[in-house]
Amino acid sequence: MKKLPLSLLFALLTVLHVAAPPTSAAQQPKLDIKFFLGFSETTYVAMLETGRERNSFASYQIGFGPRLSKNKAFVEVLFSFNRWLYEGVNPDLGGVETQVNSFELPFLAGYIPYKNPYFKLFLYGGYVNHFNTKIILRREEQPSLRLKPKADNLAIYQALARFGVNVDLAMFNFDLNYSISLNSATTTSYRTGYHQIQLNLGYIF
Repeated sequence: MKKLPLSLLFALLTVLHVAAPPTSAAQQPKLDIKFFLGFSETTYVAMLETGRERNSFASYQIGFGPRLSKNKAFVEVLFSFNRWLYEGVNPDLGGVETQVNSFELPFLAGYIPYKNPYFKLFLYGGYVNHFNTKIILRREEQPSLRLKPKADNLAIYQALARFGVNVDLAMFNFDLNYSISLNSATTTSYRTGYHQIQLNLGYIF
């Protein structure tokens, strides 16, 4: 009679051992795909001889990309479409609304200080390739004008440094980041700094 419980215990331990995932499974890289959209504030700082002149504009972005994580480290490569606009008065064109279209290719890497099945915290930094592609001027009662960035003294390419924090809450991602230009944002003789703060909401697949 004593052998039956021991045999059952042995069988149970065998089943648990076979059913349990191998230790190496937890060490395998995890790939997520993120889709996101958000709003941002873009500030241009013209460094004139008379001092610094700041102009801030509302903007928004939408994008996607893969994120690969393993243990406490992760890397992320994104693609995003960005647009900012402002209204003003041009002496030659009258009242105009200016829209600037651009896209970005961020390469990011960082550290995961805390995670559980429902919550993850990510701290990161990285390099962003920013390309201004088109300027659209919408005039009062006139056809729109489509111009190249250099028509408004905007640099076509900008190198940006980005630092941020994002959180996974179940399948949702919340991201807050700050970017600063490493080169001039304009083609003018004076340097123009570029600063942007983004707040994004994403969905993780």
